[in-house]
Amino acid sequence: MSKKTIRYCLTLVFLSALGSTLMAGGRLQQIDITSPSGPSPIPGTILAKVIGIQWDTRAIPVRYRVNNSLDPIPNPLGAASLSVADATGAFTRAMTSWNDIPTSFMRMEIAGTVNKTTLVGFDFVNELSFRTSTGFNAIASSPSVSLMQDTTLVDGDDLDGDGDSDVSGAITQVTDVDNDGDLEFPAGFYKAGTILDNDVQFNTKTSNGLRFTTTDAALDTVGRSVDLECVAVHELGHSHGLSHTLNNQKSAHDGNGATMFPFIDTSDPAAELAGRSLDSDDIGWVSSIYPEGSAATGVAAIQTGDIPFAAVYGFITGDVRHGLANLPIAGASVWATNRDTGEVVAAGFSGTTQLIFNPATGGLSVVNNPALHILDGRYQIPLPKGNYEVGVEPIDGNPAAAGSISFSAQIGSIFGLLNFNEEMFKKSKEGAFERRAGDASSINIEPGKTRSGIDITTNVTLNVNNFGSRNFVGFTGVGPGTLYAVRFPKAQIEGIRPGQDILVQSALFDTVLADASVPALFARAVLTTGKVDPATSAITTIDLLTPLDDVQGFLAADDDFGVLHFHDSKQLGQRIRKDMARGRIEDLFLVLQVPETTPFAGVSNLPPFIGLDGGVATNDVPIFGLSYVSLDGGATWTRRTDFNFRFSLVLAEPPPK
Repeated sequence: MSKKTIRYCLTLVFLSALGSTLMAGGRLQQIDITSPSGPSPIPGTILAKVIGIQWDTRAIPVRYRVNNSLDPIPNPLGAASLSVADATGAFTRAMTSWNDIPTSFMRMEIAGTVNKTTLVGFDFVNELSFRTSTGFNAIASSPSVSLMQDTTLVDGDDLDGDGDSDVSGAITQVTDVDNDGDLEFPAGFYKAGTILDNDVQFNTKTSNGLRFTTTDAALDTVGRSVDLECVAVHELGHSHGLSHTLNNQKSAHDGNGATMFPFIDTSDPAAELAGRSLDSDDIGWVSSIYPEGSAATGVAAIQTGDIPFAAVYGFITGDVRHGLANLPIAGASVWATNRDTGEVVAAGFSGTTQLIFNPATGGLSVVNNPALHILDGRYQIPLPKGNYEVGVEPIDGNPAAAGSISFSAQIGSIFGLLNFNEEMFKKSKEGAFERRAGDASSINIEPGKTRSGIDITTNVTLNVNNFGSRNFVGFTGVGPGTLYAVRFPKAQIEGIRPGQDILVQSALFDTVLADASVPALFARAVLTTGKVDPATSAITTIDLLTPLDDVQGFLAADDDFGVLHFHDSKQLGQRIRKDMARGRIEDLFLVLQVPETTPFAGVSNLPPFIGLDGGVATNDVPIFGLSYVSLDGGATWTRRTDFNFRFSLVLAEPPPK
């Protein structure tokens, strides 16, 4: 084995361990050091492109072995009862969900068992295992080893350093050519990002593991019990090379999100059951990475039952730019909603990025130069034929953090570019200053075609936030129709751009659900006016009959800020300015009403919650006393002096004339 191969193997293993759970834009990410894109500002380092990972067609179908060294499989909650045979059945069903996609040529299969008492690792055995390390804290994970440079593999190469050849010149497809239990790759050229080894590990430790179940009857509300097929479908998505997504709510009628959303509600049987099935987001992305009909021969060629990817899907592409910083954004989540159904169909992340790589240590770093690391804010979304609206939101920690998504998202977060508000794309009015951030253009997608130029510039806004970080969510004991209100004092509004016009653009409501399968539907969201007693700050009136803006049946968000875009922010701002000056408006109020009927939706039968700041010994901001609750439809209000409700009023400067 050559010295070049030894050095290559060492850096390969290190980088794969570092990058196995980092993702972006529908794709898990790796770095590519094949052709450094320019000089690095740090001596001894190079600039490495950030790329997606995937399997080479010579490795398909990807063959897995089930570790049968623990049989029955441990149950941290009681006696072990799940057999390896039953677990294998769940794995097979999970693979079938992915294999049956007619527009994707990706295939996976169970090739047998392996009996190992050690942990998964880089050994050219794609393993499904119930053994995890002491420090492993997740439900499951799917680490991959992938190439970080274009490489020609030579017959006899020992890539994992076990003394056994991992490359054969006698084969054209990945196979166990020497019948020793591990796989060999055909000799030849492979692109950076090619996956060489993938394992999926499931946590069954007594300390923090879960009881895995395989039948409908075993689905329950126990937090440490979860459906194995649901988890396996998600993890096998990573095995394909798919990233996480922020899609955790399909529509006002379906609270379930994409399979590749990073969290599973293990206390909601309906959510676990839904997780066994693939979402349109998952199907579109895996089909775009492994497009059926993209070759004349081999696994990518059309066979019985296949449908050409290009006969079903087109693409939306564009760039996302930060309106205030005037920089391209890495880590914006751009999603597309079907205009006819109101369903979120797919999403992608923005940004073409690069990192600084130290060949001597394998370390990755950034310097204080966003232009060096973020080459553009490009995104791409695969979509079937239809009419769509496109929106953008930041990866800002809710419902997931940049560290759960990608290198690119982390780069955008480091440079402070993920601090904008959610908005929609409007072609004729798109810019840093918009009158109606909620207006959306209709974008038609035809199969085999790309709609380019869907470029988004995030709005420059001022969020009036009378709250700090979220400490709790509440409240569990409220009845149907309960109203939550936050006051925005007249003096506070008048102090913003005094004497100048403002846009009253939108309202943000921090909301959370007890059950992930339920949509975050509230009875009503309102911007209105009211008055308080100056001596006690008690509400004397809130006008719920003639509000400034009102949405009945308001779809908020699960573990995020739900957005109420006002209908005409310019007219609304002018009215508020004039009526405050004339004494017709005292204070502004944002009001959110929980559903008016019971039982509340979901297995928990709990209302949707609001985010609360407070309730801790030392709070990050004062309790402002601007939050109120009404249990009787707004007739009387109770002022909360223990929490700030996390409702935000979004103002903006009018567009230049």
